Formats: sequence, C-alpha cells, structure tokens
Amino acid sequence: GHAAMDAPDRHDTMVEATELARNNEYKSYHSGVVIASYCVVAVVAVIAALDVQRQRAARPGGVSADLVGAAAGKDGVSRFALGLGRLFWFLFGIFFVGYHLCYENILHHTDGMEYLSDWTIVLLCFVMGLLSWHSLVKDPEGSVPGWVTELAVIAYGVAWSSNIMSTVGAWYSFFFYPICETLEGVNNYPWCYLEWYRLTEHGLNMLVLLGDWRWGCVPVRRKDLGWSVVFLEVYAVWAWFLMFKTGRCPYDMFDFATGWGVLPWLIAALGGIAICHALARWAHVRRDDAAGRDPEGRGGGTL
Repeated sequence: GHAAMDAPDRHDTMVEATELARNNEYKSYHSGVVIASYCVVAVVAVIAALDVQRQRAARPGGVSADLVGAAAGKDGVSRFALGLGRLFWFLFGIFFVGYHLCYENILHHTDGMEYLSDWTIVLLCFVMGLLSWHSLVKDPEGSVPGWVTELAVIAYGVAWSSNIMSTVGAWYSFFFYPICETLEGVNNYPWCYLEWYRLTEHGLNMLVLLGDWRWGCVPVRRKDLGWSVVFLEVYAVWAWFLMFKTGRCPYDMFDFATGWGVLPWLIAALGGIAICHALARWAHVRRDDAAGRDPEGRGGGTL
C-alpha cells in the first residue's frame, strides 16, 4: 500500500523535473549559435535564389507537357500504365497523410510532419499526382496549365535530391545509430518493427523514383538545384520552430542545444542536398543522352 501512496508524488516529481529540464534547455541555447544558424540559412537562400535566376536566364524554355507525361518505351511500359503507376503512388500519399500523419498521430502522437522523411515522402506522392495528370489526359499540352508542368518538373528534382538524402540518413542511422529503444521502449535491435518500417519506407521511395527514371522522361535540370537547397532550409526552419515549441529537435544536427557544432552540420547538410541533386541530374543526363533527348527537356523530346 505504501508504494501506491507515494506513486503520485513520484509522478509530480517527474513532471517537475521535466519542466525544469525543459526550461533549462530553453535557456541553454546560445543566442550566438541561433543567430549564426539563421544567418547561414539566409545567406545560402540568397545564393540559391541567385543561382536559380542565373541558370534560368542561361537556359530559358520549359519542358513540354507531352514529355512530362510520356513513357520512355522501355520494358513495354505504356504511357497509360505509367500514368496508372504514378496515380497509385499519389493515392498512397493521400492514405499516408490521412492514416499515418493524421489518424495515428492524433491517437498515439506518433509523429506528424516532424521528420524530413515525412516531408520527402509527401512531396514524392504529390509529384506523382502531378505527373499522373500529364500521363492520363489526352492532350497535356492543351489541358494542363503551363505553371503546373513547370512545378511538376521542379518538384520532381527536389523529390529526387531530398529522398536520396533522407534515405542515406535512415540507412546510416539503422546501422550506426539504431533508435529501437527510443521508438519502442525496448532495445531489441535488430528486430524492432519500427526500425524495419523506416528501412522499408526508405527503400520504397527510391524504387518509386528509379521506376520513374526508367519508364518516364521527366528531366532533372541544373537550373532547379537551388530549389532543393531551399526545400531543406524550409525544413530546418520548421525543425527549429518545433524545437522552440516543444523543447525537442527532430535531428541532432539541427539542435541548437549542441552548441556551435550545429553550424558545420547545417552547412554540410545544405552542401549534401546540392550533391544529391547533382547525382540525380547525372543519372538523368546519362539516360536522356542515351535516348537522344535534350537533358534540359527542351525540344519536345528529341534533339
């Protein structure tokens, strides 16, 4: 009976300790680190925007809507089949948002849009929706607005770079920083279901993208590189917003509590996503060169 008596006290003590830790955490953010981090983001955003502007001036002209919807003609995959595949992943995205990010999150507070992988998977499914529109309508040039086609091509490049980055991160952490205990409360690595779920999620996204690379014709353009960098910056600012709101940062590399160490991590992450974009572009240029298409997607498909 005695244990039951002091249980509420222990609970109160825990709540107090948590509150204390939370308040201390807020105070321990070095204002110099916070200001410097925001400055890095602002400067890099300006560089990215100028790069996009300069590249767009040097490489004018958009991608034809027909090319965005077209099938490459490999493995007997028709335009209609490609459109259905793209539509499937768009519908999966609606399910993912509705079930995982809303329903499960409201019930068990799993996670909303806290992690970069949530952003990248939602972006990927959104892109697939835009691409399926181009594939499934009779005359995309006539019926899809030009700005939608441009948005689809830009977002396709960002989906590539950001999904490569979050996938590399997920697989790296699986082998070197397993978080079974954090996720499930027991350290049963490597058998923890949520870790395997993460790995599956981060294998599937790459298979979807590789399928579109093989069976579709959408280019990854040099002039869209800046958008990938800005996408990651928007995520970083979101992670900081969550940190100030909840006292907890989704990633150590963006966590102000780590002190000045956050700066090299932030710069490395922004450089890293630019490298991911360059890798995706290299793969697409090789594909387009082999098929005799302009790698920037101009000229309606053939050189």
